[in-house]
Amino acid sequence: MEKLFVLVVEDHPSVRDSIEWVVEQWPNVEILSADNFISAAIWIKATPRIDLLLADVRLPGQMGGVEVAQVAIASHPEIAIVLFSADHVSEVEGMQPNYEFVRKPFGVEQLTIHIDAAFLKLHSDSALLLSPSVLS
Repeated sequence: MEKLFVLVVEDHPSVRDSIEWVVEQWPNVEILSADNFISAAIWIKATPRIDLLLADVRLPGQMGGVEVAQVAIASHPEIAIVLFSADHVSEVEGMQPNYEFVRKPFGVEQLTIHIDAAFLKLHSDSALLLSPSVLS
């Protein structure tokens, strides 16, 4: 099985740790972690392949998750994107139809459903690549 490369971008360490814990439950996963736009951009430029981006919309500084997603797509066009925020999706500027959005706070099952949906947007004719049953 090929490794799944996941970039998690979240400035709150406890939230980032929780998201990483969820992702670690899947087999053959490599987690890249960042707490701001600059760190995320470095990972994006330095990593040959990233399959999934999980990013908070609001990050420290002027650039947030939407901008991270734009940089990620430019370097990795086949990346699945899930953005999250305590804000309502209608309040997120720059949200694209190919991005999934989950509102904070969210649980394991809700996050997993949105990750599945993000992959399905890229590969609409395939079966679910990840599913809640993987976490069982």
